[in-house]
Amino acid sequence: MAANLDGMSFRLVIPSQTRYLNLVTNLAKRASATVGLDDATAAKVSIAVDEAVTNIILHAYQNDPNQSVEVELRFASNSLEVHLWHTGQGLREDQITLPDPSEYIRRPRKGGLGLLLMSRFMDEVHYLKNGDRNECCMIKRLG
Repeated sequence: MAANLDGMSFRLVIPSQTRYLNLVTNLAKRASATVGLDDATAAKVSIAVDEAVTNIILHAYQNDPNQSVEVELRFASNSLEVHLWHTGQGLREDQITLPDPSEYIRRPRKGGLGLLLMSRFMDEVHYLKNGDRNECCMIKRLG
């Protein structure tokens, strides 16, 4: 049974180091289960969060371990929102071209599927800029 967390949220700030990914992804998976998402869907939310935070660490911060990533999970009556903030190099929605999965199968390479997985596993993915902070907002609707 899903907990009624409508309007609640919590934040976590982690150093921009991949060793903290497990903490964030487990948190996302547990939050997904708490709002009533099934195990498979909760795992997909966790993977999307893993990909997004990894992209921030590797690409936005170029592996600079002295930066930070702020994670906020927001609970609404009909969705779970994941907000990620950072001050590194940001993405803009008009700059993103998702890879063609069939082309990727024909010409395999390491990496490059994170944005596609995020877009497939979440119902909405947005990239925003507010002052010197960049935000990735991912929404998973319930039910």
